[in-house]
Amino acid sequence: MSHPFYLGRRYDAAAGKLDETPFTYDPDDLTTHGVILGMTGSGKTGLGIGLLEEAARRRIPALILDPKGDLTNELLHFPRLAPEDFEPWINPDEARRAGKTPAELAAEKAALWKKGLAEWGLGPEQIRELERVRYAVYTPGSTAGLPVSILASLEAPPGDWDRQAEELREQVGSTTTALLGLVGYGDLDPVTSREHILVARILEEAWRAGRDLDLGELIMQVQSPPFDKLGVFDTDTFFPAKERFELAMRLNNILAAPAFQVWTEGQPLDVGALLYDEEGAPRHSIFYIAHLSDEERMFFVSLLLTALESWTRKQSGTTSLRALLYFDEIFGYL
Repeated sequence: MSHPFYLGRRYDAAAGKLDETPFTYDPDDLTTHGVILGMTGSGKTGLGIGLLEEAARRRIPALILDPKGDLTNELLHFPRLAPEDFEPWINPDEARRAGKTPAELAAEKAALWKKGLAEWGLGPEQIRELERVRYAVYTPGSTAGLPVSILASLEAPPGDWDRQAEELREQVGSTTTALLGLVGYGDLDPVTSREHILVARILEEAWRAGRDLDLGELIMQVQSPPFDKLGVFDTDTFFPAKERFELAMRLNNILAAPAFQVWTEGQPLDVGALLYDEEGAPRHSIFYIAHLSDEERMFFVSLLLTALESWTRKQSGTTSLRALLYFDEIFGYL
């Protein structure tokens, strides 16, 4: 077992109290999948943050999907537990209702946290260990945090089409589904949808040849496909030019919209760079997506997970935890 994650202490049900036995979890058990189940308010996100903090203490990088905005709290840790560190986060209205100044309420909060952490055997040393990774908050489609560029998502993925055709076609399919979902084609059947078949074929033709695409080139190829047939039918019979133009216009609308420009700027979806910085330091990259529409959320999540899958294929096997993907509140995405 590698150094275990400390998650608290065991509860003695017979005695009705906590005992002194630490409750730990072997991180190597997370090399496949794990899920936290519970009712609203049961502490699922709190346990998730605990797991992520333990990963940070052990220099394990993480990609963190945050649909609600709770996980940005991972950046709030004050090793000194000093009142002045808490004061900027005090709500003045809360202090006024309590008949205290913000500084007085901050001192109370600092003392409360110091006492509470000490009861679990935690203190400034453990809090400082959270700085063993570097943190970033990304806001796809916005400059409120660090923007994310999706342009790399249409780049030809690595892989041998002769030996990995099935896996690479899955990447073609997921990228196509994400892109079409963004322009209003939700719940398409990849086998029967002309839109899905056409875009997927365009991507596969380019990627098989090792050619990257950008969205503009994809739009042009929707209008004038680089092939004559789809199945046994001529392309124009299978998908008439007038109807292809309608699809191209939908795709062009997102490219023409000023708000879409921010999707082309910032950090590329390079999983290696999201997990480690240029100096080789591990990172916890948090993707805040609460501000996005349902279609935009699904679009971004699909692209990120597709990029992660592509990165994973390039890694050698391991029995220890190399990195974490944490998705808070996955309901609605499966």
